[in-house]
Amino acid sequence: MLSYIIRRLLGVIPVMLVVGIFVFSLLHLAPGDPAAIIAGDNATPESIAKIRTNLGLDRPLLEQFATWGWSTLKGDLGVSMFSGIPVTTLVEQRMGPTISLTITTLIVAVTIAVTLGVLAAWKAGSLLDRA
Repeated sequence: MLSYIIRRLLGVIPVMLVVGIFVFSLLHLAPGDPAAIIAGDNATPESIAKIRTNLGLDRPLLEQFATWGWSTLKGDLGVSMFSGIPVTTLVEQRMGPTISLTITTLIVAVTIAVTLGVLAAWKAGSLLDRA
């Protein structure tokens, strides 16, 4: 059983690598310059260049991908451009409500499923059993 779990976990690595490359590529193929969008309409070329440098967009793509991947593996998801708060802090703030919604939904789903399963077993061959 342990070897099965290890094989499955090792199988996740290439999948995550392909997904990471795909998402990274889509972000870079999107139209528009992120630095120009962040700087706004009245930005000077110097301010756009400064933003590109701060975001690391002036480095080669392979270096950008390696930096992004290594930071992600370390748990450093960066800082939100909208709020200026670290992304991990934002995720932590929303984790409590997300978990409570998940548990509530799971309880409701299991209750309905068990009730319908018991009714279907009790009324074997009826319309409820075949539905």
